[in-house]
Amino acid sequence: MRVYVEDASGIRQTETLEGIELQGCRLLWVDSTDPSPEELGGLSEFFNIHPLSTHAYDESDEIPKMTEFPNHLFVIWHFLRDNPDTELVEYVPVFLFLGTNYLLTIHRVELEEIESIQAKVEADPELYRHQPAALLYGILDTAVDGYFPVAEDVTNRIDAFQEAVVSSGTSGDIHELMTLKHRNMALRRAASAHRDVILKLSRRDVRFVPEELSLYLLDVYDHLVRIGSEVDNNSDLITSSLDIHLSLVSNRLNEVMKKLTIVATIFLPLTFLAGVWGMNFRHMPELFWAHGYLLAWLSLIVVGVITYVIAMRITSDAPRRKGGGRR
Repeated sequence: MRVYVEDASGIRQTETLEGIELQGCRLLWVDSTDPSPEELGGLSEFFNIHPLSTHAYDESDEIPKMTEFPNHLFVIWHFLRDNPDTELVEYVPVFLFLGTNYLLTIHRVELEEIESIQAKVEADPELYRHQPAALLYGILDTAVDGYFPVAEDVTNRIDAFQEAVVSSGTSGDIHELMTLKHRNMALRRAASAHRDVILKLSRRDVRFVPEELSLYLLDVYDHLVRIGSEVDNNSDLITSSLDIHLSLVSNRLNEVMKKLTIVATIFLPLTFLAGVWGMNFRHMPELFWAHGYLLAWLSLIVVGVITYVIAMRITSDAPRRKGGGRR
């Protein structure tokens, strides 16, 4: 647990709340990573946190939301992380409790973004104007900034997929396409859910959030709108890529069926002749010809070649007739 305190004695950092009085603090920021039930109970008692808020953490309620209680605001926000094993985007929730002069942040894993904000506060205490709501804004804004690389990665991989398909003429890897679709859907859900939270926080009647901070929160909202727009564009690109994939698969299947049709067409008259000459009638003049066997083979070869030439000419003339019809 990391504690940042601004009070009458100055600015200091500790790892416990011993000797700290909440009422005497100008600004108190407590950041706790994966607290035990006892630690969570102590924090709840120290800050007089509403039981429903801590219950949401205990029950792993990770849906982004903002709830206003009499003595604090409760916000659930998501950071995004790439899972290298599944190549999917995962949500890392952070639980924020905002009061008049304090901010409590709880998360289950270490977050580099929060550590970077702590470093900025240590270097320049004036950066966030000594306001816990400004710290809240800094965390939300930093989290949303991390959404852009994910969206750009999806866009770049879609472009690479389409270029590979066009240059190679193959249908591409459908698994790669489905992975990109799942990543884009995760980003869409994140952007949509967090927009609602920002709109609630930016209302002028929300306690604990100064009116001048609403403009900064709306800037975060604009970022989420940009993310949503890029997600929609990626969705269209994925749909078009899937159409290209299905079209190439269909064309390849048509080529295979065309070859099989030519083979079947060649053997159709040959099968007919072989069937006729294979009938066991006693009076068949061809059976008693001296060169009947040789003539039968020559007939089969000639008929097969003629059928092959006709079939190839028909299949090669079909695209020309379609092209001529378009002109």
